[in-house]
Amino acid sequence: MSSYEGTAALTLDAGLEAVLDVVESVVGEAFGLADRVATSVGEVFADGGSVRRGDLTGVADLVHPALTDPDGRVQGAGFVAAVDVLADSRWWLEWFMLSNGSAERLVVDTDPRGENFYDYEPLPWYDVPRTTGRRHITGPYVDYLCTDDYTLTFTVPVLAGERFVGVAGADVRVFTFEKAVLPCLRATRRTVAIVNDQGRVVLSNSARHVSGTLLRTPYASYPIDDLPLSLVDLS
Repeated sequence: MSSYEGTAALTLDAGLEAVLDVVESVVGEAFGLADRVATSVGEVFADGGSVRRGDLTGVADLVHPALTDPDGRVQGAGFVAAVDVLADSRWWLEWFMLSNGSAERLVVDTDPRGENFYDYEPLPWYDVPRTTGRRHITGPYVDYLCTDDYTLTFTVPVLAGERFVGVAGADVRVFTFEKAVLPCLRATRRTVAIVNDQGRVVLSNSARHVSGTLLRTPYASYPIDDLPLSLVDLS
């Protein structure tokens, strides 16, 4: 049962505050993990010496507890290396996902000559932090590689000094995000949605505006902190 059931309807302002609190909780968990991975990897690169795949074992130590926490919301997390920063692999994903209750490393083809080569450089979750130097939320999108579900990917740039060495990030299923946030949206007693910076609905309390819907009509919107997310009044 929602904690808001049986209470008076929230005003939109109060609703925004409630939504902000729960969104920041989910986002904070994902970005917090990404930041810890970024710090750990940055320290590995900090001395300027040659870094190999085997030097990234600290990533697993950080993400495994988060992925296997029964109360956690993260479904995948890790580090994706910039091209040519590792001495023994031009492309590399030190990325782990939750599978059958345990954390497993994601295995993809990182050989550009391979038939199924996974070229992540142009993908928004990698390219936006690389080009802007800022954290980013990608999605909602269907993540066929990891979750096989509608997903939000939270990524931050990883720096060694001023050198970009890759991105760290975390995956959260839209369903998980929805379970946390939807009761607050319903409690506003308005038709509202969480929308990303491309105008695409992450989730809403309207059957007409399902996850992934692109809003083409201008609506009143309320930015959520410094995130690339807004609360939009669809009423």
